[in-house]
Amino acid sequence: MGCSQSGNVKMQRSSQQLDTYLTSEQVRLVKQSWMILGEDMAATGLLVFKKLFESNEGLKKLFYKLMKSDNPEDKMEFDQEKLTRHATIVMQGLGAAVESLEDSVFLTNVLIAMGERHATYNVKTDMVPHLWPAIRDSFRELMGEDFSPAVESAWLHVFEYIGSKFKMGIISGKK
Repeated sequence: MGCSQSGNVKMQRSSQQLDTYLTSEQVRLVKQSWMILGEDMAATGLLVFKKLFESNEGLKKLFYKLMKSDNPEDKMEFDQEKLTRHATIVMQGLGAAVESLEDSVFLTNVLIAMGERHATYNVKTDMVPHLWPAIRDSFRELMGEDFSPAVESAWLHVFEYIGSKFKMGIISGKK
């Protein structure tokens, strides 16, 4: 039973191509905009998390390892150093994804593995879409007029790709 499921996941990992999500022009727009967004990964990541938690405060509980240890449980305050470190790691991961947009097999395998890891933190597939508005709004704030409708659409397609593979990992990580 486990072998056939494992084979299905491997087949899904290699058969889902990124070019079904993004055109070459969208890849160019994402890479070009990442040069701006990736300049200060800590600040970009912190802004994304700030916006995520503003609209989804309930998701904070998933980040309990980033909380101040001296807080009572009902007052969920982040340890800024831990949150900054995590936000930077997330943005470095996004940067690596942007660099790997031409290698969908490699990128898919990395994203599925990340999803599997996040399943151990009790992340659910229905939580993943909550991240897009935070990313979109943060990127818009950071890029201003340069965050054109075409750039937004390109990033949405990247997010849809990342999210779909991440969700596959969450599902396979729960088994």
